[in-house]
Amino acid sequence: MIDAAFDAAHHPVEPGPGKRGRLRVGPAETVVAGKCTIVEDGKLSIGVYRIDDAFYAIRNSCPHQGAPLCQGRVMGTHAPGEVHHYTPDLEGRVQRCPWHGWEFDIPSGKGLYDSRARIKTYRCVVDDDGVLWVEV
Repeated sequence: MIDAAFDAAHHPVEPGPGKRGRLRVGPAETVVAGKCTIVEDGKLSIGVYRIDDAFYAIRNSCPHQGAPLCQGRVMGTHAPGEVHHYTPDLEGRVQRCPWHGWEFDIPSGKGLYDSRARIKTYRCVVDDDGVLWVEV
């Protein structure tokens, strides 16, 4: 099941359009690669990322126990493989939960520990004025 999760991470599907509207993040250039920008709208909290000049957004809540997921580290991980064989993978695009270390691929939302696990992803749009929005 873990191999399927990594396969899904390597072939992310872009999220569909939001149904509620758009949430303003701010000027796109203020979102720094390797860091998370958190935006909130009422009870909704979303982490926004820049990875390879593209923008991604995920829900800021770990499905395990509701930890503020986006306050953990952004990093890479190791691909599934043979015992004692470690192959670095997904560098700079894995969000690790600060409470229990669960790992999620940011572009796809896939939980890297189980092919069925995932977190909500949101489409990001940069308008003509260079302002970044998240469609919610």
